[in-house]
Amino acid sequence: MQGDLKKSAELFEQAGNKKRAAEIYFRAGLFRKAAQLYQEVSEFKSAGDALVKALEQMEARVGGEIVPQEMSFYQALAREAARDFSKAQNVEQAIALWDRAKLFEESGQTLLDLGRLKEAAERFQNAGKILKAAECLEKMGEPGKAAELRAKYYLEQGKKQEAIGELEKAENWEQASAIYQELGDPKKSARSLEKAGKFRTAGEIWEQLENWQEAGEDFEKAGEFSQAGRCYERASELTRASEMFEKAGEFFRAGSSYYQRGLLDRAISALQQVDKSKEDYQKACSLLSKIFQEKGMLNLARESLRLATDNQELSRSNLEDFYQLALLNERLGDFEDAMGVYEKILLVNLDYQDARNRLDRLKQQRTIIDSRSSTPSMEDTQSLREGEPLGMDKPVRYEIIEEIGRGGMGIVYQARDTILDRVVAYKVLPANLKEHPTALRNFFREAKSAARLNHPNIVTVYDAGEEAGNYYIAMEYVEGETVKQILTREGKLPTKAVLLIAGQVCKALEYAHERKVVHRDIKSSNVMWTKDRQTKLMDFGLAKVLEEVKGYQTIASGTPYYMSPEQAMGKEIDHRTDIYSLGVTMFEMVIGQLPFKTGDAVYHHIHTPPPEAKTLNDSLDGELSNLILKCMQKDPAYRFQNAKELLEALKKVKAE
Repeated sequence: MQGDLKKSAELFEQAGNKKRAAEIYFRAGLFRKAAQLYQEVSEFKSAGDALVKALEQMEARVGGEIVPQEMSFYQALAREAARDFSKAQNVEQAIALWDRAKLFEESGQTLLDLGRLKEAAERFQNAGKILKAAECLEKMGEPGKAAELRAKYYLEQGKKQEAIGELEKAENWEQASAIYQELGDPKKSARSLEKAGKFRTAGEIWEQLENWQEAGEDFEKAGEFSQAGRCYERASELTRASEMFEKAGEFFRAGSSYYQRGLLDRAISALQQVDKSKEDYQKACSLLSKIFQEKGMLNLARESLRLATDNQELSRSNLEDFYQLALLNERLGDFEDAMGVYEKILLVNLDYQDARNRLDRLKQQRTIIDSRSSTPSMEDTQSLREGEPLGMDKPVRYEIIEEIGRGGMGIVYQARDTILDRVVAYKVLPANLKEHPTALRNFFREAKSAARLNHPNIVTVYDAGEEAGNYYIAMEYVEGETVKQILTREGKLPTKAVLLIAGQVCKALEYAHERKVVHRDIKSSNVMWTKDRQTKLMDFGLAKVLEEVKGYQTIASGTPYYMSPEQAMGKEIDHRTDIYSLGVTMFEMVIGQLPFKTGDAVYHHIHTPPPEAKTLNDSLDGELSNLILKCMQKDPAYRFQNAKELLEALKKVKAE
């Protein structure tokens, strides 16, 4: 009562009333003594509270920062208080005290015992007990994080081999790669980088190891196509090297590589992409000419050489190009042009190959012809082309083997080209062409345009002219059947086949349209499916000629099931008419019948809304149905605007 709390507490303690004594010691601020007595009477919660007060006293004395020399004592008090709270079943306060005193291992163990793995892992990590933290993460179902922690621990211990194992478990491939490099194992370093998606860096390692195959594959994945091509070359993977150079825009290098392996069509495709501004442009044109000659496409060969020599001063460095141009002029019957080029060659090199002899022979033949008639006969022309004496019998150029088809465009035969000794498709055009001189001129013009098209998905036109009183066009002979024939047999085609065929037709049209050539007659009977699963589009330009011969009314009164509205009305058309006709063809492929199969087809194309394919085939992909419908819009502005746009849309359609 007099306020002497310490004396009062001592007397209560002597009297054996330890709880009362502890309470008074607590009031007197003698917290450690109070805690001792509370412990003796099993008042552990109160003992813990007393020790917390002791800790607060200590913190207040040093301004909240426990100096290192006092930390051990501070932690001992906290540890004792936490034990008291634990005994009192007040675990949260115990954990808070351990954390407060930075006794993270103790709090971590308590949390682990409670099954609170995430918190336990954090405490063990703070305590530097990395392996125990990893064990908690493993139990949580996070093996990756556990492996990361173990890797960190092993690296701190200098155990790099053990660290790599853990990094691989954690899929930390970049760090694993760095350690493999430190350990002198570049192959495993490169493999780790590949798994990390760091293909360029991996490729550089393989390059240093001279493992060109692996380097090429990684550079390809990294989009470093030029570098990939060089590596594939050194690995003797020449086809892949060519493909890489093509992707890198090194088209001349790609074309040359394709040519060396006999892949002529791929070589042509690459070389035709060499830009005029490139220093390799003339070389590309020269090589193109050589390839076209090997394929028997002499007109294209000559045009390529003309591009190669265009605006070029004749010199000793380009004599061969001019000489080859002269030879082609001679072979194609342009003898005056041939003589002009030979004369230029002789001005630079009088003894270049046989240029002088050829020039003399042509001049001699011209003199003989001039003495006979002002206009050379076909026999004279043939003799000049072949360098034979005049008066010899001229052989038939094309020997008919068998008829393989007929239609509005004429009769098609399988024939043998007796000069180039190859099988061709020989189309004899309707006889009434002779009655239309303008159409005939246009036919040769269109044939010339078609002959300039060289694409894997277009039937190549070799030659056009008159033989045995018939006008003909000689084309690449393709083994296979038309899509129309397949539909007649199968009914309709699966989506995958439709996408494949239509996609290849789009590629052909994209190529032709870029060169201002419109087909005008896309239909299933003009699309060939070859034995090696390739689409070939036939009869470029012939529709325009036959329109002029027959007249619009005759055509419209027939059965133009694939004709665009603007074509049916006789309006001016552009490449989008082919988009419409391809839409009709796709409709036919997915349904097995044409959109307007009855009544006046011309009227329907002009006025009747096109049907939705999905309404006739429930299993058809809706996206494909919408795509076909867009192709067949009456107004060209609402269709796909070009073949490339349509091709991209086709790629997004899911095939079953």
